[in-house]
Amino acid sequence: MADSNNGEKLLPYLIKGASYAFAGSLALCAIGTLAIRRKLKPKNSWRNNKTLEGLTVLITGGNSGLGAAAAKDLAKRNANVIIACRTRDKAMAVIKEIKTEFPQSPEIVYSHLDLTSLAKTKEFVDDLNVDKVDILINNAAVWGSPDPESGDGIEHTFAINYLAPFYLTKLMIQKYSLQRVLNVSSGLYFQGKIDPNDFENLTRVPATLDKDVYRSLYSTSKLAQIYHSKELAKRYPEIKSFSLHPGLCYTDLARYVKPQSRILSILGRFLPLIIRTPAEGAQTYVFCCVEDELESGGYYGDCESESLKSVACDSAIQEKLWEFSEELIQSKTS
Repeated sequence: MADSNNGEKLLPYLIKGASYAFAGSLALCAIGTLAIRRKLKPKNSWRNNKTLEGLTVLITGGNSGLGAAAAKDLAKRNANVIIACRTRDKAMAVIKEIKTEFPQSPEIVYSHLDLTSLAKTKEFVDDLNVDKVDILINNAAVWGSPDPESGDGIEHTFAINYLAPFYLTKLMIQKYSLQRVLNVSSGLYFQGKIDPNDFENLTRVPATLDKDVYRSLYSTSKLAQIYHSKELAKRYPEIKSFSLHPGLCYTDLARYVKPQSRILSILGRFLPLIIRTPAEGAQTYVFCCVEDELESGGYYGDCESESLKSVACDSAIQEKLWEFSEELIQSKTS
């Protein structure tokens, strides 16, 4: 009788364990299938051996992830590369790696850039001591920063991902004859929200900050970048302006947002197997730097032109956002 009772008590645990094992097996099979498919059929099939010899590319946030991968590929194509970021040690490690792998590559240098402050952004441009910059890549971005506000008292994600790059672009245009400007956006832009009757809301820190709010803030900043690229193409027809998305890549962008469960944390360890590497994602950066027949103001992903959803096609928002940005910068820097 006692053995029977013990068996009945153990049965639910055995069933639960078997269900976990079955679910785990299915998950591993799915991960394996996706990994094999990704290796056999990579997203980026674009190939172009054109060099960028004689051109200088400035890339923000080129010290890690997609930025570092893009810097390496551009250097391989004989471009002079300026890695602009806050972290000197990481940047120098990337530069050393590039010079080791491509010893014949042109000049690769680090320059300190702090996008948390508009004043420091201006200092960067004022102190930049190079003869020319041909291509500007606004790559640096944050998601879920522990700092709610920038040094100018502006919501941190909007300030770093959009407003500082907007200001940097303006200053660089004034100082150099830029040929191209690339704004690294995101496929999440369609979840962004910009109220044309309340642009000030973009600068305010939400009352609550959680993973969903961080996602919304990030998406909105990336939507704003698309509008920046489109209006830039309109106002400066002599400059080719593009927005792009690299696709889902394995980087440390969301390092400040911890997984909400242990299961998600475990699954996160398999991400490098099933999503793109930074080198793969950075191919669209290089595509927009190299290809000649691209429409200025266009949006690109997977090394080809992509149509934008209606949320990114409001011409009134596009123009008013530019004007709001100019006025906001003026108020913070005067």
